[in-house]
Amino acid sequence: MATHTLTLHLSEKELTLNILCFHTAASNIPIFDDAATTLTGDNAPLNHLVMPALLAEAARSGGMTTALRRRIAQMIETLLPQFDAVLITCSTLGPVADDFSVQDRVMRTDGMLAQALQRHTGPTVALCAAESTLTATRALFCQPGSQTEVALVEGAWAAFKAGDTTEYFTLIAAAAEQAYQQGAVAVALAQSSMTPVARQFPAARRPLTGPHLALQACYDLR
Repeated sequence: MATHTLTLHLSEKELTLNILCFHTAASNIPIFDDAATTLTGDNAPLNHLVMPALLAEAARSGGMTTALRRRIAQMIETLLPQFDAVLITCSTLGPVADDFSVQDRVMRTDGMLAQALQRHTGPTVALCAAESTLTATRALFCQPGSQTEVALVEGAWAAFKAGDTTEYFTLIAAAAEQAYQQGAVAVALAQSSMTPVARQFPAARRPLTGPHLALQACYDLR
């Protein structure tokens, strides 16, 4: 049976922006809550919807199908009246955000990350763990004229699915370090679940991550 989790966290302050984070992994909840706290200085309220079955379906199909994309878009349409912004945190499902106009306030976490990476001049690398997201990530990051390479971290997703986050983070950190050693001027961790790895690097060469950038874009809607 698919897992549907909707949790609402309210602070004592007046709620000024009602954001829904649309996840396919529950482990992304603390990552986005931490990012919100860092940006706002308090326990900023976020809403979290977790639907792992959608990612599993995309993985079985080798990526997101037209039918799956349509179903997700319809689901978001029904949720929009309840929220000021919907943030799709799964890079595999992220392209659904492109089916909405800016006025709809539906965003994809990796969209802001790609924009940040494109501001660098020189070779850059976007790391992925899940093979199901490669097509969507390449379409987003590898724009004409860019020097961005999208690389799959072999074995990382198997470790993540097995619950071995230590091995997951170790493989991603090693891939980021290798990218830097091979001449990348910037590295992006294209999936939100990779975010904690950035803390292992000094500030001067810390990989770019999406949650802070995406939430800041949501807060800027106010």
